[in-house]
Amino acid sequence: MLIRSAAPGDCDAVAAMVGELAALFGVTAGTTGDILRAEAFGEAPRIGIVVAEATEGGLAGYLVHQDSFSTWRGANGVFVVDLYVAPPWRNDRIGIRLLAEAARRGRRRGARFMRLDLDAGNEAGLRFYRRHGFRTLDHDRFLVLDEPGFIDLAETSGA
Repeated sequence: MLIRSAAPGDCDAVAAMVGELAALFGVTAGTTGDILRAEAFGEAPRIGIVVAEATEGGLAGYLVHQDSFSTWRGANGVFVVDLYVAPPWRNDRIGIRLLAEAARRGRRRGARFMRLDLDAGNEAGLRFYRRHGFRTLDHDRFLVLDEPGFIDLAETSGA
């Protein structure tokens, strides 16, 4: 298994896996290979993608990450957007290898922590992350303002 930076040609396969991950939680993914290529390889990349490539070809998993900053910590960090390993490859330490590569990339950019969010029903994921030292923070809550509200907010002239 080779853990490496994604190439533009990997983005369609990664998008397909994003769809598989979303389906596990009853959600339809909105990303495509073109969107991932633009975000990861465009003029101003906003995400990084690490992939696990099976020796016999094809991708076994992926991790999407982006830079983060914590004012409380006074430090840069790595935010893990997605981590997914295809079912045939689970329990082969691919997930921790993808996380480790994202951590190494972050350290080279000065990051001192890693953060992620997890679907509330993903008990297997929670066990995996806790096993590797992640902890939940009781004082944090993940909030989202979806597109209609986001657009309304962006168009507000002032409160």
